Amino acid sequence: VEYIEGEKIFLYNFYYKQVPHNYNFEIEKTIKKINRKISRKIGFQFPEGLQKFYVFLSEFLMSMSFFIREPIISNRVSYGACCIDDIFFKLVGASNSFHYGHSCLVPIIKCLVPISYIFLEIYFDQSFLVEILKKNFRKIENSLNFLSTVQFISCFKKIENELIFYFKKIKIPQNKPLSPGETLGCTSPSLWNCKNIVYIGDGRFHLESCMMESPNSRFFQYNPFSHLLFVTEFSIKEFLEERKFILLKSFLNQKNFCFIIGALGHQGDENIFKKIKEIFKIKKVRFFSVFSTEISIDKLNIMGHKKIDIYIQIACPRLSYDWGKIFNFPLLTSFEISVLFGFTIFKNINYPMDYFSGKGGFWTTYMHPKKNFFCKDL
Repeated sequence: VEYIEGEKIFLYNFYYKQVPHNYNFEIEKTIKKINRKISRKIGFQFPEGLQKFYVFLSEFLMSMSFFIREPIISNRVSYGACCIDDIFFKLVGASNSFHYGHSCLVPIIKCLVPISYIFLEIYFDQSFLVEILKKNFRKIENSLNFLSTVQFISCFKKIENELIFYFKKIKIPQNKPLSPGETLGCTSPSLWNCKNIVYIGDGRFHLESCMMESPNSRFFQYNPFSHLLFVTEFSIKEFLEERKFILLKSFLNQKNFCFIIGALGHQGDENIFKKIKEIFKIKKVRFFSVFSTEISIDKLNIMGHKKIDIYIQIACPRLSYDWGKIFNFPLLTSFEISVLFGFTIFKNINYPMDYFSGKGGFWTTYMHPKKNFFCKDL
């Protein structure tokens, strides 16, 4: 027994030297789940930037558990938890799987294989951020709101405790089912009454979602790796004009439609497709549907040459928003098709980012069954 315990201590010490000390891979939780289910074939899915840790982690877990015989990694790209690859793990016979770096967007009960979400929290010294905020914002007069990705949300409580007596108000907004302070590239809290919003993280993808939803706020981005605070801006007027132009183009040429349902993990939501398909049938609009793991210019050109006027993608809304203008045909989202058929209003002040919101309309993933009312108005 003493020998086994000594070997485990040695392996743990070796592990902590191989991975970044501020990354929490939740090793003990992972080992407990593997041993509890007596899992022999385990599936792993990482975002691209974390795949380099797979070989070491799988070897380490095999050393720490008597049950693992075959670790398997999914080679599909993982943009978010919506890309969870439970179908692949089911096909290869995995009895358990672990998805790293994203929050629990897809309910575990909907997955074909038991899934454990490892948020992969990243710890950093919050004292730099606290001091920067104290120096750059006036005391009492300002209220601050904090947002981030799931990797950094655990730091909010400590930051709030250090600043709560310094500023007028500290708020950690939430758009359920997301965690408090969490924002996604397609889903953000509505912060119309919030003056200052501080986003913790690198890159603009997730931050832009909140800027589309609440463009009247001031946004600041703190990079926890460089310890720098930036003022960030987003041209909401230009963005809205671009989407309005595409909608107008679609309105004038709405003949043949094509649904593209995302086949990358759980991107293609079946409920959204059913509701919009029902509208099309009642409106007697011609359409056909395809499943695809990738939506590219070449693929759409080949598929819709002289046959398709408008594409509706039920995969990732940001694909249309960020890249839609480079396609030869209008590439609409589920929200935009509801605008096109007059079931919701296109606002000239902001753009709804509620794709995974529990309070979203029928064009969203977590649409409540009681919201199935739109067919009465046809």
